[in-house]
Amino acid sequence: MKKLTLQFFDYHSWANKQLIEHLSKLPKETMNKEVNSVFPSISHTFAHMYAVDELWFLRISGKSVNSIESKPFKTIQEINDAFTDLHNEMLKFLDLKDDLEQPVIYTNTKGERFRNSIREIVYHIVNHGTYHRGNIAAMIRQLGYQGVSTDYIYYLRNTDKE
Repeated sequence: MKKLTLQFFDYHSWANKQLIEHLSKLPKETMNKEVNSVFPSISHTFAHMYAVDELWFLRISGKSVNSIESKPFKTIQEINDAFTDLHNEMLKFLDLKDDLEQPVIYTNTKGERFRNSIREIVYHIVNHGTYHRGNIAAMIRQLGYQGVSTDYIYYLRNTDKE
């Protein structure tokens, strides 16, 4: 089960990198152009994704945190650096953890207490990222550009993880 959990998290990092690399080839203003979507821009969406990944990492690391602050990134390089650093730290933490079924008790942003395993939280992080990568793909198309495939099957095909 640990191997699959680590693989899913690796997929999450890979998919973000694919999207970031694709966006780095588009005009710089694409990141901050206002669109009609869940968030007002691609930059705002990445800021939310990062803040949520960081929030969950802090929780599984044993830190008590129940709010998130998302600050829009200014450049695609900033996004890349922030996600790379955070995901490397998270992967190292998960790899060293003996028991991913260990419960994490936390308080959400509404003040409610919950209990989930580290594994369940990792699956949530991946699923949340997939949802917002879909939002970003729609934004890219809305702005007149082609998207990039970030489906799990492409990860398997491109990383020899089958």
